[in-house]
Amino acid sequence: MRRAALPAVGILGIGILGTAGPTAAAPWDLTVESGMEADSNVSRVETGDRSSRRVAAAAGRAGARVDGRDRVLGGSYFVGLSGLIRIVGNAEPRDENVLFYAGELRWLHPVRGRAVATGVHLTMTDSFAVLGGVGARTFRNLGGDAVLVLGHHEDHRVTLELGGRDFSYKPAHMFDWRGPVGNARYDGLLWHTDDRTRSLEIIAIAGLDARRFDSHALAGCAPGTATNAPCSATQTSLRRRDRYQRASVELRWAGGLVATGSYQLTVIDSNSFAQSLIRQRVIGAITMELFGKLLGTATATLQIDQYPEGVPVSDLLHQELTSLEDENRSSLQVLITRALSTAWSLEVRGAIWRDFGTTGASFGRELAYAGVLYQH
Repeated sequence: MRRAALPAVGILGIGILGTAGPTAAAPWDLTVESGMEADSNVSRVETGDRSSRRVAAAAGRAGARVDGRDRVLGGSYFVGLSGLIRIVGNAEPRDENVLFYAGELRWLHPVRGRAVATGVHLTMTDSFAVLGGVGARTFRNLGGDAVLVLGHHEDHRVTLELGGRDFSYKPAHMFDWRGPVGNARYDGLLWHTDDRTRSLEIIAIAGLDARRFDSHALAGCAPGTATNAPCSATQTSLRRRDRYQRASVELRWAGGLVATGSYQLTVIDSNSFAQSLIRQRVIGAITMELFGKLLGTATATLQIDQYPEGVPVSDLLHQELTSLEDENRSSLQVLITRALSTAWSLEVRGAIWRDFGTTGASFGRELAYAGVLYQH
């Protein structure tokens, strides 16, 4: 039975693809993927972590996403539903066999006579092990926001969101948190040709989370202790609280190719010892037509993490748990796509992840993927 699990993923994906047909009508969009990948570090362990062994294995994955948009109650809505399953062809990392699914609902109602809209934004993500036990890095995140859009349907637009999150990290509930969140986003069209075939856009985002954890804060060395003196963290009676601040700016060019460049800054101020973080990330990506009907995308990410109080024993908090993908390391990723028809295409992906400029960190991972994609 265990050996049959891996090819079953591919069969599942092809089965879903085979049933997808022209019955789906606008305004709904359907995307389905199925493929196989080779992963050199399935469990994503640190290279120097002696408590965990680095395991290389093949894996199968299948997923689907449905997006819909229409008008209701005098406003417009968007709904998105997605799911992804990943089965590893190795019995050792059993907890890596995980199913992830997510849902999103956004509804905006324009204010009559003004370029302003108000609404709500609801999100839900969840993941769990499919072969028993607690899956690796599995989590659940529930969110809800009130939304205000200034400049609705304009070339310059500001979106404000205020709400809350309820996050649960299933392998270790000491990392569960909840609290209010706020986000501000500016979308601006800086330049474009008269026919808008070429354009330059800017996106700026700022956000703040006030996270209250279901665990107690840790205390470190006493003030005045020599920097080379040994000490260990001890638990206090205070609830752990983090102030999670983030800001980013991104430029997008569209013309004969699509190119983006962005800078992201994340600052975590924690009352728990060794849990504060300063993260800087620079990302560059380019998408262009190649030869033989091939479309290529290359993405390079440089990430530098600084821990003001020293590198924590476990950095689970600082992983960006939003999907099954690994996006919290420096990386180089290449995606090649070839359309087979108006709906079907082939995909080949390659990626490497490393730690550069992060004190005390040593991580390495390589991945290669090939699969089919259906879009309708």
